This record gives sequence, C-alpha cells and structure tokens, in this order.
Amino acid sequence: MESTLSAGIAMAEALQNQLPWLEKVWLWVTFLGDPKSLFLFYFPAAYYASRRVGIAVLWISLITEWLNLIFKWLLFGDRPFWWVHESGYYSQAPAQVHQFPSSCETGPGSPSGHCMITGAALWPIMTAISSQVATRAHSRWVRVMPSLAYCTFLLAVGLSRIFLLAHFPHLLDPLYTGPGSFMVHQPSFQVV
Repeated sequence: MESTLSAGIAMAEALQNQLPWLEKVWLWVTFLGDPKSLFLFYFPAAYYASRRVGIAVLWISLITEWLNLIFKWLLFGDRPFWWVHESGYYSQAPAQVHQFPSSCETGPGSPSGHCMITGAALWPIMTAISSQVATRAHSRWVRVMPSLAYCTFLLAVGLSRIFLLAHFPHLLDPLYTGPGSFMVHQPSFQVV
C-alpha cells in the first residue's frame, strides 16, 4: 500500500512543482467542486431553470452527502499531507509538497466528497441540458458537449484535490465517485 500512496505523493509533487502557475486555477476549481457550492450556486440556478431539476439536485445533494459521510466512516482513507509527515516514509528524503488551507482537513479522505457529491448532484443538470441540446442540435458533437463538460469538470475537481494534497489519486477512482453519481440517477429531466 505504501507504494500506491508514495506514487500519489509523487503525482501531487509533480503537479505542484511542474505547474505552479495553475495554483489559482486549482483553488478556483476546488471551490466550484465544493459540496457547499451545490447549495449556494447550483441548486438555486437549477431551481430557477426547472423546479423538477432543482429539487432533484437538492435531494441528490442531501442523500450523497449522507452516503459520503457513511463511506468515510467505513473506508477511513488517509489524507496525503498528513500521511507524508506521519508515516515516516519520507524521513530520509522529504517530499517537496506545499500546504494549502484545504490540506489541513483532518477527517478521513476516502471517498472524496468534492467528486462524489458534486458528481452526483450535477448529474440531473447535465442530463437536463443534454436532453435540451439533443432536441435542438443535429450535430453529434454538439449533443455530446454537456457530457464532455461534465466529465472534464469532474476530472478537474479530482486533479485539484490531488494538487491541494486533500486526496490520493487512487481515492478519486470512478469506483468511489461513480456509485454516488449513478445510484441516484434519474433517467432524464425535461426543462420546463
């Protein structure tokens, strides 16, 4: 397991040291992927566009927030920033990683709430937009854009969490983030 965790630290170290100019971008992406943003931004916007989609976003946010808490109790994954300093694995050659305010999260790191909760709660928005685009666009590439934007956003949120040392890469695996997204999946939504 230590080799998997050290590979995650190496990835975070590479992200931080090779792409330091993206720091503000990663901080902004992690803010947008924060489950609190669902209640502050995404839910009101979705509710304004469609009552049904907005209520789905709210309920899915609440259910996956609860599921995430249960999974954190069961899986109890380490946080990279704390593991580097507490494991003794890097006592000979310390890792060159930087601390951020969100690196100081002390709770369990598995699964990522940013990926699981946000991924699940944005699913009805993505499907609603996809159904609207599908009725209006004739190009296959245009119809796939909402799904591509959704996946790209979740990938960016995952990378931002690795950059900030909040999660190891293997904890952001779709195995953990996917069930939250698809467990509460609604087949489709019509924007009224």
